[in-house]
Amino acid sequence: MKKALDKSFQKDYWEHNANARDYKHPVVDFFVKQRIDWVKKYIDLSKVKSAYDVGCGDGFATYYFDKIIPKVEGGDIAEYMLDKNPLPRNKLQVIDAEDLPLKNRSYDLVYTWEVLHHVPNPQKAVNEMARVSKKYVLIFEPNRNNPLQFMFGLLNKQERGTLRSTRKYLRKLCLNAGLEIIACQYVGKIPPNKTPEGLVPLMKKLPFKSTIFTGISVAILAEVK
Repeated sequence: MKKALDKSFQKDYWEHNANARDYKHPVVDFFVKQRIDWVKKYIDLSKVKSAYDVGCGDGFATYYFDKIIPKVEGGDIAEYMLDKNPLPRNKLQVIDAEDLPLKNRSYDLVYTWEVLHHVPNPQKAVNEMARVSKKYVLIFEPNRNNPLQFMFGLLNKQERGTLRSTRKYLRKLCLNAGLEIIACQYVGKIPPNKTPEGLVPLMKKLPFKSTIFTGISVAILAEVK
């Protein structure tokens, strides 16, 4: 039986499965814009001219960043996911997150959303992101200490890497990669694929910044030294 973090298992899974919702779904729209607003608190995105999405999947992040950053490109392990991504196909490529086919200092911002827990060696992936970035590295990962995220990781083989995903662990990955951390917080309260659309008005009243047990994700924004 293949292990949960084998590249072959992850590739096989994502060649046949995608997110339950489209990138334009109202819940996804709210989910993504909350994250982008969080980033804007710390850096001026109008000065970010290029970005690369590591593990871009079917476009939750690329669709929205492409609206505000002049050059956005991305890669994913699975062709199936790339076929569903809204970016033109010439801006997308099949990649291994641990060995990016990109030149040093290629993009102002290199980011990954909910991908590192699918990677066998996250340190290699973060090292690669730091190598490719000119300025910033942005990471969102599941918060293992959130009870729902913990159970989701425990019960779903493809999400098993969530069980190692703590703020301390993710900070260490960034520091080991030589990055300087700008912000590191527990954030968010809604899973984009599961939250009923009718709850969005209520969720808009809740703060995005969360606690160790309520935040569904850990957000880290770091700078290349």
